[in-house]
Amino acid sequence: MKKGTAPILDTRVRWRAGQVALTLAGLMTLAALFRPLGAATPPRLRLAVTLVLGLGVAGAALLASLRGRGQAAQFAFYAFLTLSVDGLGQVLAPLGFPVWPLMALLVASVAIAEALPIALGVAGLASLLAVGEAAVSSFTEWKPALASAVGYGALVLAVNRALLGEKRRLDSTREELARLKHGIGSLDEVGGPAASPTLVTMTLRQVSEDGRRARRVDRLGELDEELGRLVRVARQALKAHAVLYFAVEREREAASLRATDGPKSLAPQVSVPLGQDPFAFVLERKQSFYVTDYKRLLWELPWYRGQVKVGSLLAVPVRAGDAIVGVLVADRLEAQSITEDEWPLAEAFAALMAEAHQRTRASESREELGAEFKAVYEVSRTIAALKDSAPVQMRLLEAARELAPVEGGAVVTLDEKRACYRLESVIGWPTEFVGREVGTSERTWAAWILRSAEEPYLLDDVSGHRDRMPFLVLDEGFGRAESLLAVPLRARNRTLGAVVLTGRRGAFDATANRVIGILANQAAATLLVIQAKDQATEKAVRDGLTNLYNRREFNQMLKAFVSRADREQGRFALVLLDIDHFKKLNDTFGHPAGDEALRNVARVLEPLLRAGDQAARYGGEEFALILSGTDEAGALRTAERVRAALEKSQVIFEGARLSVTASLGVAVWPADGKDEAAILAAADRALYAAKEGGRNRVVAASTLPAPAAPGPESKT
Repeated sequence: MKKGTAPILDTRVRWRAGQVALTLAGLMTLAALFRPLGAATPPRLRLAVTLVLGLGVAGAALLASLRGRGQAAQFAFYAFLTLSVDGLGQVLAPLGFPVWPLMALLVASVAIAEALPIALGVAGLASLLAVGEAAVSSFTEWKPALASAVGYGALVLAVNRALLGEKRRLDSTREELARLKHGIGSLDEVGGPAASPTLVTMTLRQVSEDGRRARRVDRLGELDEELGRLVRVARQALKAHAVLYFAVEREREAASLRATDGPKSLAPQVSVPLGQDPFAFVLERKQSFYVTDYKRLLWELPWYRGQVKVGSLLAVPVRAGDAIVGVLVADRLEAQSITEDEWPLAEAFAALMAEAHQRTRASESREELGAEFKAVYEVSRTIAALKDSAPVQMRLLEAARELAPVEGGAVVTLDEKRACYRLESVIGWPTEFVGREVGTSERTWAAWILRSAEEPYLLDDVSGHRDRMPFLVLDEGFGRAESLLAVPLRARNRTLGAVVLTGRRGAFDATANRVIGILANQAAATLLVIQAKDQATEKAVRDGLTNLYNRREFNQMLKAFVSRADREQGRFALVLLDIDHFKKLNDTFGHPAGDEALRNVARVLEPLLRAGDQAARYGGEEFALILSGTDEAGALRTAERVRAALEKSQVIFEGARLSVTASLGVAVWPADGKDEAAILAAADRALYAAKEGGRNRVVAASTLPAPAAPGPESKT
């Protein structure tokens, strides 16, 4: 597995550097209490202090910018910033300029950007410096110092409280959106021959730990019955006093009695340490153990209730390959009564028991593979039938939760530039972070998987790993879960995202890892198909030259805007834009120059429009803008910004810089038209007026005379 890019400095080096920077900041704080940048200070000392502050800010900023930065480096950076602002106040004090507004702005910024302890630390440092300023004047101006000291702390608490309230509101909104988006009806789009959710759930539960445990109990019951039959036959064949079979359990360091045939004095259940003979001898030397007339061992055998005077004992290993899985024990009351000629018979029964073990394991393995195949088939068929990304992601997460005790999980997807990932679908504790975007360069497990891994990654002890990182987002905190399973979503050698699952220690076994990996591959393939379809759909509604919406899609959007505004008593504005002298540009420089001018208009429009606004190429050199929720004054301001930006921009074509201007007509709904045709006609009249008025200008439809009503039709 590939590792991520190593940090610039080793973790311990960064930690020590942060401690040094914080110590230096503390020393500079002590120096600042003596106001070393005041007017009475020698110039050389002032220069030295200024250089130290500048280098401190730069060095601490570098340390704070490194991945895996510590708290000391962060606080040192803000401490040097605070000291620099205070130093600026010392320089400006003789001029009568107070420094507290700038200091308050710094404290508020830190309160917004950082955790409460760091913000309170900065506020405390600012308060200390204010007290130091008052101390220089023998506390004759103690009231401003007291006000500053109290005010900085109160400002931090007020900002923090406001942020917490806003965070709660956003979390509530995100949870509601997640509920609506991934509700119980999200799988209703499954059609055709796909399996029902009940059948899928049942097959997944068969693969889960509970299902495997139930099947294992069934197989062990069958094995015990077969071992019991073999033990009874062996006792008769060997004419033994008792025959017993012990299963070797190396994890418990014990041999457990599984099958017996003998007198009533045999204990029904017993466990013997593996370090005790005959088991220690058989396991150490991997050969049969025979003992006779040895009272100290034979008269105190732990599987008898009370003393039984056994005279001879033979213990034979039961092998499965190179491993010893059990021990067959036969005894007689007579000493020296088991001859070497009888050993092969006992070993033959041991071989039969080994075959029984192998048949049971093969049967269990076949059942496991059958259950896995059935689960994978049913869930894969369900996933492949889905038409949207969200249901695919949620089906994958739900399948994972049915396979293993998942406490929290998320499907994260990469953006086109692979610069950040987004939490698209979530279950469990990450619900509060749904919709969050995180840079792929950040120190999170999700980012590491997206950067480095091509195969599923299982970490069963997150807290014990040398690299402590949050799972999904930087501010989620530590201790959310003990175990991590992250599976990249890869299709056609492309990483689309990853599914990140967390749970208690031991939550994800090999079967869950394997099945979730297969389902993730199916989900990735389905997501890739959905992406391709979405891109094809998007391409059909886009203009190939400018990538703006085309005329047909614009007509649909305008119709939708009119319907929504009419239904909700809203408003919107329509702007038509026409490039001035476009035919002359084409005739002079050729059509490629005209194409570049059209692309330039699209580039200019993009940063000037809001998220709810829409832009389209209306036809030829004409463009249309729909400004959502905008009145005439707002529409005129936007149109003027567009006009000015186009006039300022230049089209670079074959080394030539071409200036292009445009005329714009503005109409608003419903004042200038109550349906699509009417508002389009109004905007077109305004555009025509802008052209007639000299071009390169904006005209509102409301400033024009009302169009003449059509005359009565002549009768024939």
